Amino acid sequence: MTDLQRFLARFADFGGSPDPAKYEDLFDPVDGTVLHPGMTAPLHRDQVRAYMTTYLAGVPEFRFEIVEWAERGGTVFVEAHNSGRPGGGERLEWGTVYCVTLRGERVLRGRAYGDRVPLLARLMPDLTLAQAAALGAPAPGLDVGGESP
Repeated sequence: MTDLQRFLARFADFGGSPDPAKYEDLFDPVDGTVLHPGMTAPLHRDQVRAYMTTYLAGVPEFRFEIVEWAERGGTVFVEAHNSGRPGGGERLEWGTVYCVTLRGERVLRGRAYGDRVPLLARLMPDLTLAQAAALGAPAPGLDVGGESP
């Protein structure tokens, strides 16, 4: 089994049975980081367990399944189908694309992309659409790639 296959197996296991310790274990122990929509700076590995604990408390029954994945030039793209009950309410389904650079079988740099407005609307019902959209905007100064010269 390759490092990529081991990562995908552990990522799928986390998606089927989310646990903050499993999430933390996906990341490189020294340099691993992740950035989700609305974050102004990446979280380091020592912060991801607390983040996932809070996230899972806010989205009971959260699960995801890997729909598709592709690897190119050391970067892995994973399309996921998510579901859960944000704020304990009715079930919601949404998609996310994860872009990760691996070091071995662990995430060195991770980034999640997706429309968080429906999720935020459930978690913060008094938020306006514009406020919810702003929470999902990329962090100022974030290098998300650019055109090649």
